[in-house]
Amino acid sequence: SKFGHELTETKHKLLPSCIRVLQGDGIDADSMKAILQAMMDAGWAADNVSFGSGGALLQKLQRDTLQCSFKCSHAVIGGQAVEVADGQTAESGAPSKKGRLTLEVRGGSFVTVAEGRGDPTADILVEVFRDGRLLVDDPFEAVRLRAVGEILAPRAVEDAEGYDAAASNSPLAEVDEAALASEADAGGGGGGGGGGDDDEHLRE
Repeated sequence: SKFGHELTETKHKLLPSCIRVLQGDGIDADSMKAILQAMMDAGWAADNVSFGSGGALLQKLQRDTLQCSFKCSHAVIGGQAVEVADGQTAESGAPSKKGRLTLEVRGGSFVTVAEGRGDPTADILVEVFRDGRLLVDDPFEAVRLRAVGEILAPRAVEDAEGYDAAASNSPLAEVDEAALASEADAGGGGGGGGGGDDDEHLRE
């Protein structure tokens, strides 16, 4: 009532042309139908709203469907270690892992071990960025191989100050550059196994 409206030929309310709603969060083919149906039921014209969407119109791969997100899990406050979690539970479908985390290979699968219960010498996580500097510069072929289960050592940036790949305790195999090149020539990648408890496995 503040802005007024006119009626369309179908007797739905249409706001002045200088006022529109842009909705771009959570939009896919199903949510658009639900929104438009609700507007129609309330007597509002579809011209009142414009939708924005990225890949969700074609595929919906995000942290909820992949059950993977990146959050703070551990902090040091006043010299004391503190476990950090957002309070969500397993029942909510999105529980957060807390404490110091390690990523280990167990039974051929990647497993994230939380709350400091992991084995640091078996941790295959490596530091990639530090203070805005790139420490690891992997070829895309290595990323594709990891996605299908290969365990590859990271390729350190040569001038990365303070990073010594040779001194790492991480139990990783050395990158076989010839194998990577062969994989790239063959088209690379492919489907990958996985499986198991999604809450316990980290997939790239």
